[in-house]
Amino acid sequence: MRRRRQWPVIPLLLVCAAGLLIYGAFHLFSPSTPKEAVQDFYRLEQSGNFGDAWELFHPLMKDRFTKNAYVTERSHIYMSHYGVSTFTFEIEKQKKVRRWRMAKGVPVFNEARLVQVRQTFKSKFGTFDVRQNVYAVKEKGDWKIVWEFE
Repeated sequence: MRRRRQWPVIPLLLVCAAGLLIYGAFHLFSPSTPKEAVQDFYRLEQSGNFGDAWELFHPLMKDRFTKNAYVTERSHIYMSHYGVSTFTFEIEKQKKVRRWRMAKGVPVFNEARLVQVRQTFKSKFGTFDVRQNVYAVKEKGDWKIVWEFE
């Protein structure tokens, strides 16, 4: 009589558990609100981590800026043009917007969140503020960053 080969149960359970932990950790650290997504983005930029900030962009933004170009240009603006190494920021207000698009010729987002951000720079040219409307939209269940272009 032939013995039937059994699947190794313990290694299979360990692989499944590891997969669930990785999945859970990824979603645990992804922003759960539009405000958190924007805060995460600016905290990363504040620390000079422009590459990880770029990862929070919506795919349409990633199409607009390659990661390398974004990191190079964004850090150049802050450090070379403004003469600063960091900044402070404040979320001024938020509101829900419907049927919004980031630029002509791109798909409409049925729902987005407008988050107004004020960045304060203390530079060799004095202290100044930059205000920007930042939009957060859902992409595969996660909030992603989008800017408006004409």
